[in-house]
Amino acid sequence: MIVSFADSLTEKIFFGEKLTRKEMRSIGDLNLAKAQERLAVLNQATESDLLSLSVLHYHALRGSERYSIDAASRRSKWRITFRWKDQKL
Repeated sequence: MIVSFADSLTEKIFFGEKLTRKEMRSIGDLNLAKAQERLAVLNQATESDLLSLSVLHYHALRGSERYSIDAASRRSKWRITFRWKDQKL
């Protein structure tokens, strides 16, 4: 379950709120529907769920306790990074 967001734009995308023109320009070619879908999956998933869904390209980030999944597709530059609740930063 997602507990908090590092930035307000990601939170707005998760809750399906309307984005301003400036916010839309800042995300460029990101597929909002796909990103919202990925955030919903992440909200419900366990680590084993993410490991079984290869399309998400779930992996640990080197040198930190953070993890990443693709926000839209493998070709997209956008990633969703997060840490698991039981891990300390």
